[in-house]
Amino acid sequence: MAEGTCPYLLVSEKLIFQLGVAVVIVCENLGRRYGDFWALRGVTFEVGKGVVAGVLGPNGAGKTTLVRILTTELMPSEGRALVAGLDVVKEAEKVRRVIAAVPQEARPIDFLTPYEFVYSYLLLRGYPRREAKRRAEDALKTFGLWEVRGREIDTLSGGMKRRVLVASVFAADVDVVFLDEPTTGLDVYSRRMVWNAVSEMKRRGVTVLLTTHYVEEAAALSDVVVVINRGRVVDIAPPGALVEKVPGRYVVEVYGTDGAVAESRARIKIGDRVLYYVDSPPPLAEPRGAKIVVRPKSLEDYILINVGEVEEDYEDD
Repeated sequence: MAEGTCPYLLVSEKLIFQLGVAVVIVCENLGRRYGDFWALRGVTFEVGKGVVAGVLGPNGAGKTTLVRILTTELMPSEGRALVAGLDVVKEAEKVRRVIAAVPQEARPIDFLTPYEFVYSYLLLRGYPRREAKRRAEDALKTFGLWEVRGREIDTLSGGMKRRVLVASVFAADVDVVFLDEPTTGLDVYSRRMVWNAVSEMKRRGVTVLLTTHYVEEAAALSDVVVVINRGRVVDIAPPGALVEKVPGRYVVEVYGTDGAVAESRARIKIGDRVLYYVDSPPPLAEPRGAKIVVRPKSLEDYILINVGEVEEDYEDD
């Protein structure tokens, strides 16, 4: 992909790829119902080869339901989905051979070592012993786990355990990788390891679908962001295109007072701060008892305006 270009166009609320870019993930009117409650409904989009698609939304938006359907763990109630040209319902076994996934609640086997876990995972995928050994060693070194390769996983930190899981997926040669909120609860070092792995998988031509409720993560990693809320797709576009939909050019954050900012195009109140969206920054004189911060608009602002919930900070181990 040439710098500054993107291999997709948004047409009629559907992601259509330019000629020459293979479509790897297809969702057509996908839905999942539990009784009268629709956890997912009317989801339609496509993702091309080597594209990192970030599925962004608050907790309970339907992100995990989407991943479970695409990885053949859950049957859709309506619509259809294809992964690598294979129907996730009719050809589920074939789909599993060409994908790898780290589910949100996955945990590595405690009594194994990191090396044993990754090595065994590769053997189960059909790799010869010598190849599995080489791939396991390379992955553990990439994820900073080589020094603890012989320790039982039960003795490792939460961040290291998560890195063991992502290292297993990274070690395999697959067409599509699904990562369901892989950095939730991770320390900064472990989070960056995961981010680097996603970038490397993209470089190798792997299609990555990453769910997250962290705006920073979606903006940093995604070629295209699928914004989802209450089971429905709100928007699909590159991060920069979503930011351009935010009114104004700047955001004025006012803390400690509800005083108005002249000529604001939109206004949001969050706790003790008020956000004003303006075309040009106002004078920086602060009202008594207030603090004013002026910054460029961001993907976070798009989510605040269109979804209303956002996760700003990461939790540490």
